[in-house]
Amino acid sequence: MKKNILVVLFLLVFVRINAQENVVELGKSKTDSIKLYLKKALDLMKKRSVNSSKLNWEEIYKDANAAAENAKTIADTYPIIKKALLKLEDSHSKFFSPKQVEAYLLGYRKTGQQFPEMKSAILEGGYAYVQLPSFASFNFEEWDEYVKTFWGKIAALESKHPKGWIIDIRDNEGGMFAPMYAAISPFLNQRKVIGWKNGFGKYIFMNFKNGKFYENNLATHQFKLGDQKIKIARIPIAVLINQGTGSSGEFAAISFVGQKNISFVGTKTTGLTSGNQEHKLADGAFLVLTEGNTVDRNRKEYAEIGKGLQPDYPVDNIGSLKSSDDAYLKKAMEVINKKLSTP
Repeated sequence: MKKNILVVLFLLVFVRINAQENVVELGKSKTDSIKLYLKKALDLMKKRSVNSSKLNWEEIYKDANAAAENAKTIADTYPIIKKALLKLEDSHSKFFSPKQVEAYLLGYRKTGQQFPEMKSAILEGGYAYVQLPSFASFNFEEWDEYVKTFWGKIAALESKHPKGWIIDIRDNEGGMFAPMYAAISPFLNQRKVIGWKNGFGKYIFMNFKNGKFYENNLATHQFKLGDQKIKIARIPIAVLINQGTGSSGEFAAISFVGQKNISFVGTKTTGLTSGNQEHKLADGAFLVLTEGNTVDRNRKEYAEIGKGLQPDYPVDNIGSLKSSDDAYLKKAMEVINKKLSTP
């Protein structure tokens, strides 16, 4: 009887020791996964950031790892990653948690938000007006809808044979550039009009052709737009910009720089003229890194944060919203008329 009791006690001790060892191993595994998650995020920053060569990475890794010593979950590393992003000093790199990414993937409609409204009209005097709003959805069906809606608007306006175009990019604070670029593509007179120069001096130009969005020769997205094709007459175009035109909104504006029938009307843009790329992390979070400075078709680099794109024809932005709007449209019409009267 005593022998049996001793055997049982031995087994209980053995099981308890193994259970404790398993807990230690699980704890160690969890700690390792947290450290690995943080390391991969930092590795991406070091490899891809436009300012990588200017930074003390040994110190950044050291500070981040010290801060993560008491991290119990991967989510505990989020503030550490955000703090490291600030050290990149590009004012544009961001971190999006899995919950935020999920909302972007679901899009506007499935998260109860209003889909961006695109205003359009034939203004008195025969000018076609269309608005390009910001677009912050990573839902590809909504990408298609955004482009199709914009194309539908400009096709209807083009059928009225306007004397000139007013494309309003004011207060477009950015978002997803690919659908914006596809939307304005009927107005662009050539490919390779917008891109960025990375931290290693390499140029990457964005293109759109036959429903595909390209980065250099690599197709990164296929739109589903049907057979609709639009050709816009090469008549004068006034592009409206202001301090609220930022990030991808600025890229859209810069896409027109150097095109002869284009004039910029308004005030300078925000000045977040850097090229960003999304990187998906192990838990579904997005690390959005500034990997280069925007360049236009002439390879002019927009590297200075806050400088932005300057208008050809400034507009006084003081006064009520209505009077300001009237001032923009009046100036745009004057510019178009001037272009039409110039041989």
